[in-house]
Amino acid sequence: MPSRGPRHLRKTTNVVLDAFLKAAEDAVHGHAIGTNVLHDLVHNLKTSSDFEGFYHRAYREMMEIVENEKLELKRTNAFGRLVVHPLTPLFHDGILSRDILPNVFSFIHLVLGDEADLYGERCQETAKSLKADLRDEFVWDIFYDDERCKVMLWHTLVRIAASFKRWELRKDWFIKLMLYQPTTVSLSSSTFITREHDPTDDPRVFGEREFCQFFQAMFEPLKQLSPKDEALFKKEFGADPHHLIGQFLVNLATCPI
Repeated sequence: MPSRGPRHLRKTTNVVLDAFLKAAEDAVHGHAIGTNVLHDLVHNLKTSSDFEGFYHRAYREMMEIVENEKLELKRTNAFGRLVVHPLTPLFHDGILSRDILPNVFSFIHLVLGDEADLYGERCQETAKSLKADLRDEFVWDIFYDDERCKVMLWHTLVRIAASFKRWELRKDWFIKLMLYQPTTVSLSSSTFITREHDPTDDPRVFGEREFCQFFQAMFEPLKQLSPKDEALFKKEFGADPHHLIGQFLVNLATCPI
């Protein structure tokens, strides 16, 4: 587990231990403490309602650490970076929340199926190769501009557009998917913990406006291809982008922004 989790557990445990020492000092007033007294103190600490707020707060903080570290692992995935890169300005300006990223990755996997894993492997290999060649000069913009990565992104976008043939139904489904907040968090393929809902949390906002902003940004790489990229696209797909995703872009143009 990354270091933030153990540090938080240690911090939580230390608070309980400090409370135990304070209770022990108050109970004996400087005298020797017996085993029976220790057992009583421990029992009282286990059942005391005074710690309810503390345990709930510590639990929420731990869940945030788990989810943030899972998200950070997603960000280190080269294919994930490639797909969400066009959305970066929306996240940076606060138009979209990064909280939706796990759901975005789920959507990509639903659309691509096994090809998502294949593209993930290819992107990792491409990033590794570029880093080996460029060393300290490597930046992710070079990765995004690599022809191999562009082709994988284009295939992903074409598949996404094709999945929206039933526009209104698919749009409503996507909005619901982005609003979904799981009640469990996966720690591994077979280990899950329950995510407690905090009633003080602000509700997630993702409606038709956010839907339109999301896909306008995501498909921006296909709207204005350079002559070189357009030739590469035609070589890969046998047609220009508008022949393949034109109806999707027409529907998207009717969205409120």
